[in-house]
Amino acid sequence: MRTLLLLLAFVICSFASNLNIAAAANTAYALEEIKRKFTKLHPDAKINITLGSSGKLVAQIKNGAPFDLFLSANTSFADTLYKDGFAVDKPQIYTSGSVAILSVRGYEPSLNSLKNKDIKTIIIANPKTAPYGAATIEALKNAGIYDEVKHKIVESNSIGDALNQTIKAGDIGFVAASALKTKQMLQYTNYSILDSSLHTSIDQAMVILNNGKDNKLAKAFYDFILSKTAQDIFAKFGYKSID
Repeated sequence: MRTLLLLLAFVICSFASNLNIAAAANTAYALEEIKRKFTKLHPDAKINITLGSSGKLVAQIKNGAPFDLFLSANTSFADTLYKDGFAVDKPQIYTSGSVAILSVRGYEPSLNSLKNKDIKTIIIANPKTAPYGAATIEALKNAGIYDEVKHKIVESNSIGDALNQTIKAGDIGFVAASALKTKQMLQYTNYSILDSSLHTSIDQAMVILNNGKDNKLAKAFYDFILSKTAQDIFAKFGYKSID
């Protein structure tokens, strides 16, 4: 009996710890709900989520930021950390995202409308550090309109910032489709989903970082992200399910 109690205490203690997660800004709303579900299973867990553009988060990790788990907006940023020795295993795809074209100022949310002379500002996420921004530029080039509209483009630090700027000041913007599924955003209905055939699939991948190698909570959250419960939440926010 004493052995059983000691074992139980060990299991409880192993999960009663902190988990520091670096996550791509587009996951903010889905992760909020996933975190709530996870903490019901692990009520003593203290989970801290830092959101930002994937590229900037990678830079922070390489400069010693004490994150245990990294959820990237694409596979390449996660793969970079693995290849450079900052992650325990190869990246695991956990979902796939979509880009939405949004206008809160009444402009038609389409690629053709970008050429409209009345549209002065096109908000996108920084393509160098934000995969959703890179997908946007790729789509504009493949659609053959990039050169015609590039002078209108205003870059935001992250896809989250792109959403805020599109609402506050932009004529039209390219944002994460997942953000438009939240209760706060249901009032904004003037949007369309960017044709995914115009850009590389936004497969989002995660890795357990070296700092989280011995953190059992990191592995538990990693596994939970791949569970049906979490995958259903991602689907609710407009993400594509993993195979």
